[in-house]
Amino acid sequence: MIKEAVTVLGLMLILPTLVDTAMAGTNCTGYDENTEIIVSGVVLKPSACEFRGLQCFTMESRSRVFHVVTAPTWFLERIHLNLLPGTVVRVVGSKFYSPDGALYLMARGLKNIPTGRNIQFRDSKCRPIWSRQSIKKSSCMKIFFHGQSL
Repeated sequence: MIKEAVTVLGLMLILPTLVDTAMAGTNCTGYDENTEIIVSGVVLKPSACEFRGLQCFTMESRSRVFHVVTAPTWFLERIHLNLLPGTVVRVVGSKFYSPDGALYLMARGLKNIPTGRNIQFRDSKCRPIWSRQSIKKSSCMKIFFHGQSL
């Protein structure tokens, strides 16, 4: 009985470490490179929804509607991302379906076709750009570089 309890307790203590180790092998936080696609289309709603704390916009491409997941609101404000309905964009992102069947695209990068502006949301290892220590919401960058885009 004591042996079983010790075994269960040991497993409970080691399980979080095993999960962290397994996640460490996937270098893409919330991003699956295996489902990466490039989609061009027209913005329908610039701020349509929120997905796990990240802002989304909807776009239509070849009669398919995508919910494009971008970044936290504070980051979008800092980089001055102002999409308008009707703007033509090209998005590189990881495609997935929500539990309710809606089609989503976790954006890695976006190009505003009329302006030619490229915006990266994730680095070469698929990590969110906004998670870098030097540009976090609470960093001094906001004080010293207020109003400038990154």
